[in-house]
Amino acid sequence: MSVFYVNLMWAFVLLGVTLWTTCCVVMNAGLRGVRWMGLGLSYAVGLWMAVDLPWRETVVTWMLFASGGGAVAFAYELWARRRYRGTGRARRPLFLLQGLLLWPALLPDAVEGMFVDAGILPPSRRGDEGDVGTRVAGV
Repeated sequence: MSVFYVNLMWAFVLLGVTLWTTCCVVMNAGLRGVRWMGLGLSYAVGLWMAVDLPWRETVVTWMLFASGGGAVAFAYELWARRRYRGTGRARRPLFLLQGLLLWPALLPDAVEGMFVDAGILPPSRRGDEGDVGTRVAGV
């Protein structure tokens, strides 16, 4: 069933994969390796959507999640810029064109960054790089 070219069944599948990956990355340091399985599963679902659905429904459904993930990453970056102003933290770009394809990786890292900055998770979970977003970008 589709509403405005968004296939609801595949949207729920993508939502489930995204929530599962985000929870595994954020809630348990021992499950960090699951990130790669979640990313692979997200792209496999996208490929399966491309085979199973008309191209318009595939693109609109994928873009809906890319936009949502981009909005969360954008909000985190604005918050981090304000919080770390004057501390020497390198600014990252607010808009990433590759985010249309990388949203399955950007979303869990942005949520983790928000939890660390809010004090919900300990700062030691951020890793050796010191910034959650640099792990995804490979910088």
